[in-house]
Amino acid sequence: LTCGCLTPAVLAPSHGFSMDVEGPITFQEAARGFGQSVVQLIVGAPLQMGDVNETGKVYKCDPGSRQCQEIPLQSRGTLYCGVCGPTVHRACRENMYINGYCFLLDQSLRQLQRIPDTLAECPRRATDIALLIDGSSSIIPENFRKMKTFLSEIMKRFRSTDTQFALMQYSHRFTEHFDFSQYRESHDPDDLVRPVVQLMGWTHTASAIQKVVQELFTSGRGTRDEATKVLIVITDGKKTGDLLSYSDAVPEAQRAGIVRYAIGVSRNLVEN
Repeated sequence: LTCGCLTPAVLAPSHGFSMDVEGPITFQEAARGFGQSVVQLIVGAPLQMGDVNETGKVYKCDPGSRQCQEIPLQSRGTLYCGVCGPTVHRACRENMYINGYCFLLDQSLRQLQRIPDTLAECPRRATDIALLIDGSSSIIPENFRKMKTFLSEIMKRFRSTDTQFALMQYSHRFTEHFDFSQYRESHDPDDLVRPVVQLMGWTHTASAIQKVVQELFTSGRGTRDEATKVLIVITDGKKTGDLLSYSDAVPEAQRAGIVRYAIGVSRNLVEN
């Protein structure tokens, strides 16, 4: 690998190889991942732990002494790319992002430029999540209670974010328990979920998906135009008695730009 003005130093063609294999010089460091990248005897150790939230170090190795010395780079808690090849884990609420910097060095290995100067802040995009739960007779009452607890916990996890929820239950009937506007007014998951009673009956999952797309993800129900739209379906997966097929409902959700997730319910537990 090469980087900017740096050029390979120990490469000498010999017997068809791009380096001297007759009298190799071995460098060893205890740093994790040491040797994954080499530039003019600049060796990257992308797995070596550094300061808080920092992974990856760079070493300059001397063929005479066969010793390597760490090159100090002012990363300020971030990591290098390119020759260094490390990553940094950055938590943005419930999500984890991978970020890093590139460094431009001169011939004396002094830092000339850091690209970019600063990393972008955590995304702050609004999200509207519709929860669609299976209340048909194939869901045993114990699991339906677990589903309600699970719904409350999901909403509590997003309290500090710009996220709205709506809840619809289905069997062969459909009940809208609260929309995005009602969630915004209450914002108490336990109060919103507690009154939910299982419907029982057949399992019209495809029709329920279509109903959410057409009726719940609307401005009249509090959906925001700029928000990312997410549909989470919780079901045991057994569609029964539904004349509408998934091939009709799912593409409609896709065209509306709705991200879909499914959570399966077994006989004894809720699996996510």
